Amino acid sequence: MAWRSARVAVVACLAAALLLFLADLRGAAPTQALRGVVGAVTGPVEQALARARTEVDARIGGSAQERARIEQLEQELAQARAEAAALARGQVDDATARALAAGAPASGFQQVAARVVAQATPQDQVRSVTISVGSGDDVAPGMAVLGPGGMAGVVDSVAPSVATVRLVVDAATALPARVAQSQERGVLRGTGTSGALSLLDPLGTMAVGDLVVTLGSADGAIPADLPIGRIDAVVGSAADLTRAAEVTPMVDDSTLDRVIVLVPEGAP
Repeated sequence: MAWRSARVAVVACLAAALLLFLADLRGAAPTQALRGVVGAVTGPVEQALARARTEVDARIGGSAQERARIEQLEQELAQARAEAAALARGQVDDATARALAAGAPASGFQQVAARVVAQATPQDQVRSVTISVGSGDDVAPGMAVLGPGGMAGVVDSVAPSVATVRLVVDAATALPARVAQSQERGVLRGTGTSGALSLLDPLGTMAVGDLVVTLGSADGAIPADLPIGRIDAVVGSAADLTRAAEVTPMVDDSTLDRVIVLVPEGAP
């Protein structure tokens, strides 16, 4: 009976997820309704499966029938995630993809369109989103992700149908960058809410309003000249080698919905 209840719960969750997606497609729900859908649907099921596995293991491995049932539920969960991601991916129209790609390189990269299907909560220690494409779409860690206006983040990890993107503002993000106006080079690091640019030359020229762009990565996964943000303030002292610029990202992650991933041509 417990297994039958678990199956009913899985089916109910899947039905609720599909209704949410279909409601959004019909315009009955705001864009933000997609946020957290995958996490909300699969999270409780994943927790239930984890508890089931723990209970089975506690009984010296459990019976073959119990283990087969767990595997079946895991397969159903994986299929649900793939279907949800496919529905979200299908909602990126050509016009939107072209608008997102306006600041992308003219050549050397394929543009893979996706939607944000989940986002880290404010209580999390990371600033990230989950998007509706993955390794099955040739997406790999380290690739650049663009949102409206510029660079949104970097692919951090991938699954077959989804990927996690570490946002520009995440504290673990460090991007080689330069000031577009002066060509001064430096490193932009996330602060959790914005960015902080430190120049290689503490006396280098930078001013409020200057545009900060990517310098490009050594492996070629991130192209040069992608807009990252604009300088809001310059703080510290050059004499003490502490001068840095506060940078407001071009992309507002709180409203981030549609993105494109830049996949280098010829990438495996």
